[in-house]
Amino acid sequence: MREKLKEIFLKSNHQFISGEELSQQMQISRTAIWKQIEELKKEGYQFEAVRKKGYRLLNEPDDISSEIIQRECHTKIFGSNVVYFKSIDSTQTKAHELARQGAKHGTIVIANEQTNGKGRLGRSWFSNEGKGIWMSILLRPSFSYNEAPQITLFASIILTNALRSLYGIDIRIKWPNDLYFEKKKIAGILTEMHGEQDQIHYLIIGIGINTHKTKYPLELKQKAGSLEEFINQNPKRIEILCKFLEQFEKNYELFHQKGFAPFFDEYNQLLLKKGTPIVVTQSTSFIYGQIYGVDENGYLIVKKENGEMIKVVSGDITI
Repeated sequence: MREKLKEIFLKSNHQFISGEELSQQMQISRTAIWKQIEELKKEGYQFEAVRKKGYRLLNEPDDISSEIIQRECHTKIFGSNVVYFKSIDSTQTKAHELARQGAKHGTIVIANEQTNGKGRLGRSWFSNEGKGIWMSILLRPSFSYNEAPQITLFASIILTNALRSLYGIDIRIKWPNDLYFEKKKIAGILTEMHGEQDQIHYLIIGIGINTHKTKYPLELKQKAGSLEEFINQNPKRIEILCKFLEQFEKNYELFHQKGFAPFFDEYNQLLLKKGTPIVVTQSTSFIYGQIYGVDENGYLIVKKENGEMIKVVSGDITI
């Protein structure tokens, strides 16, 4: 009942709806309407009530439910099918499950909270309730297995540009998949795939964006940050999500046809600044040097302490 009332107000374009009209649409008494509105207020919805006019929705909570996404995000593919959870162990795990069941290209799995979020290299991702965007996007591409890792770099560009355009802060990419501002990790991207050498059955991009301040575990306090810490406003998750999805969809076909090459100049511009000291961890070895850039394949170019230039195909970067 409450969901139906919520839907009526969300479609009203912030116009007044009389109690009588609501009563007729809902087929309940006006007293029952009032009680349901009071319950919606507890969820964070704000209303204006005026005699002889009725009720008007003023503000809604920072909600990222499937209904909100499909209403607010102007996309045809990415977001046409949204699977939303208030709480889930991992959107990435669920996306794999749905992919095996035949879910379509562009399906999004998103949650208000993850209890066992997945990060790169087997790490966990801290995903407190309502404090960020935790989602996974299912792709069914036709490019090769070897090209697939470049989708992480592409998604990093789209997300960085989305956040920069919304908030005007100099967010940078830490190769290959993390977004940083003032030495704090704001977001991360994880790509997983299933297929053979000559064919990808499906690919899943996991995205975590720390939007709001939260209490991080001790081991993350010096590393993790949120957008709210660095901007002079309260970030709206739906605004961030739509900006990203719309730009991802707009540019995806070019990436799908041409790969990373059309985007590598832009990635270099958004990469942590040239000369930034880093440590590359590869299995049990360490490489000390400075960031030089990436090549057209997305490999990181590092200038070692002895001046030698090397390409890093995989590894963990510490700044």
